[in-house]
Amino acid sequence: MTITLNTAQIRDWVAEAGEIARHYFRRTTAEWKGVADPVTVADREIEQLITGALRQTYPDHGIIGEEFGGEMLDHEYLWAIDPIDGTRVYVEGLPTWCISVALLHHRRPVFGMIHIPLYDDWTYTDGDEVINNGEVVTHRLAQRWAEDSYVLMRGDMASLYDLHFTRQMSFGSTAAHISYTARGASVATVAYDSYLWDIAAGVAFILKQGGEMLRGTGEPVDFSQVDPTQRIKGLHLFGHPTVTRRLLPLIVTRPAQLRHPAW
Repeated sequence: MTITLNTAQIRDWVAEAGEIARHYFRRTTAEWKGVADPVTVADREIEQLITGALRQTYPDHGIIGEEFGGEMLDHEYLWAIDPIDGTRVYVEGLPTWCISVALLHHRRPVFGMIHIPLYDDWTYTDGDEVINNGEVVTHRLAQRWAEDSYVLMRGDMASLYDLHFTRQMSFGSTAAHISYTARGASVATVAYDSYLWDIAAGVAFILKQGGEMLRGTGEPVDFSQVDPTQRIKGLHLFGHPTVTRRLLPLIVTRPAQLRHPAW
C-alpha cells in the first residue's frame, strides 16, 4: 500500500505547533523526566496537536511521540513525532530548537519535516526531493571535507568520545543538526543513544540523497530491527558514506576514568 501525503496540510499542522512553541518560549519552566531530560507544557501541547491531526487524517497509521508514547507500532506506516527537539536549549531561551515529524514505511524513514520556528526555517521531503525554504537541496550532501568544514555533534559528546576533527559545533538539537547536514551546511552529524523521534525526519533527508545513518560499529542502521520505544544505543554518524566512513576512525571512545563526572 502506498499513500500520497498532503505536504501542505502537514506543514499547516507544524506551523500551528510552531506558534504554540513561540507562545511559551521564555515563558515556561521545565519539569524533569530524568537527568538532563526536561519537558515543558509546550512539548505536551504540540504533541497532542500533531498526533490528534494524524489520528484523524491517517487512522490506520501508527504513531510514536516523545511525550505520550506510541500506538499501533506494528503497522505498515509509523509516524515519529518530536514536539520540541532541543527542549534544554528551549527552556534556556536559546533559538535552535525545532519541531520534527517523520513517517516510516515498514520502519524505513520516507518522509520528514523539520521546522525551526524562530528562524522560520523549513526542511522537508517532497517525493524524492529535499526542500529547504523553497529551494531544492537534494544534491547538497557533502561527499568530502575541506579545511573549513565542520561536524555537528551533541553538546555532551566529549563526555564519552574524543572526536579528532578540528571544527566541531553544537546547537543543542540533533534533529536540527541533521537538517543542516542534509542541506550541506556541515559535512556530518555525530550523535549517540538517539531515540527514533530524534532522528527519523533527518534520516529521511539523508537517505533521499544516498546518505546513511552509520553505527559506531561500521554498519548502517537497520530500522526494521529498531524498537521505536527505546534508544538506538551507541555512536551514530549521519551523512554521505564517503564522509561517514572516513570520519568514523577519528572518533575514539574515552576510557571510563576520563569521562565527565556527570555521566
